[in-house]
Amino acid sequence: MDAQALGSALRAEAAALAVAADLVPGDRKVPGCPGLTVTGLVRHVGSVHRLVTRWVTRGSRPTDPPGAVGGAQSPNGADPVDWYRVGAASLIAVLDPARAAQPAATWCPWDRTVGFWLRRMAHETAVHRVDAQAAAGLSAPLDPALAVDGVDEVLTLWLGCHLPPAANTGGRAVTLRVPGREWTVSLHERVVDYCPYTDPAAVVTGSASAVDLWLWGRAPLSELSVEGDDEVVHALRAAVAAVTG
Repeated sequence: MDAQALGSALRAEAAALAVAADLVPGDRKVPGCPGLTVTGLVRHVGSVHRLVTRWVTRGSRPTDPPGAVGGAQSPNGADPVDWYRVGAASLIAVLDPARAAQPAATWCPWDRTVGFWLRRMAHETAVHRVDAQAAAGLSAPLDPALAVDGVDEVLTLWLGCHLPPAANTGGRAVTLRVPGREWTVSLHERVVDYCPYTDPAAVVTGSASAVDLWLWGRAPLSELSVEGDDEVVHALRAAVAAVTG
């Protein structure tokens, strides 16, 4: 996705998250985040938004205590959703798509631009929008183009940067297939191998939204079609879970 599309997605997903959170009591449990309430979810996302805003504006990762970036408590007892909206607006202003190519401090070795954060925050906010809507009994899929980019981000960024030594598919490949796009990967010790010409041990097929949300642990594998070795599919999902928390 280009920067303008990611900027539009970030704005839309941030607004939709707030609307969903406003629909239910703050102590409502969030299905996709065991142990987390809606208020906790709002505070988490609001904290991440504030952290990234300061990261970009300071030029380095903030080292302040969590409370300094809106961690566990909303400042001055403000309504959590109102507080979240203020932080989201600040983030959106900082991550102006027109600045996407400008240098920025990031945790990605190969992308040190504002565009990295624009992409990362669009996906972070979208997944948690799904969480907030699920708590409200709603179920809106991810935008297909955003979800395609989200699958790519999980495989290239999260696995590419943080793959743990134990993550290994034994040289067997998995193909993830969505309308108009597919990825074939195998996991080795600290290496993700992209192997489009390899015969995969398993093929996972579904809508872009379902595949992306499955990778993030927000959709069950039963919503997808799986052909081949279930074990290698579960190994890939376990590796993603290990790196995304």
